Amino acid sequence: MKSNPANDSLRKVVLNDGTPGIVRPIVPADKWALVTALEELAEDSRERRFFFNKANLSEKELERLSNPDGIDHIAFGFAVQTVDEEEMLPIAVGRCFRDPADRELAELAIVTADAWQGLGAGAELMRSLSAAASEVGIRRWLAVMFADNFAMDRLLQKFGRKCEEHEIGGGIVEMIYEIAEPPGGFFDTSA
Repeated sequence: MKSNPANDSLRKVVLNDGTPGIVRPIVPADKWALVTALEELAEDSRERRFFFNKANLSEKELERLSNPDGIDHIAFGFAVQTVDEEEMLPIAVGRCFRDPADRELAELAIVTADAWQGLGAGAELMRSLSAAASEVGIRRWLAVMFADNFAMDRLLQKFGRKCEEHEIGGGIVEMIYEIAEPPGGFFDTSA
């Protein structure tokens, strides 16, 4: 399967605190960064993302997560420049997997390193994911999360409209959002 050309470039961005960074597609060489990022997440952050304290990824999971095709699996990473400006430090990942039974629906997940939460990395990942998803015919996000994850709900509502909500149990909800291009376009930072 051919990858989506909209996913083949990087985008320079600036976080709310002025830190420069980049958003770019995940590639197989990012396996190490995925392992390190999971290990460095606080226990409650891992529970919010996986619904339990997931401590590591299997080789099969790493293979799957580091090989998006840009059509049925779209994934972007966010990295910031280190103090010495010689390396980029990965701080967030956003991805979606298309539902094989409903080609216009994709399950969405975003995770940001604890120290970098609330600075706009999630919004930048949503910009890239929403634009890339729209180009390949994905029209709705499926977000499975804790009902009290208000930050994620606010983020999703910047780039879509909530159209369904179902309680799964244990404080977990399944929400569906229609993807909407914000005023000014996906890459307008005022959205």
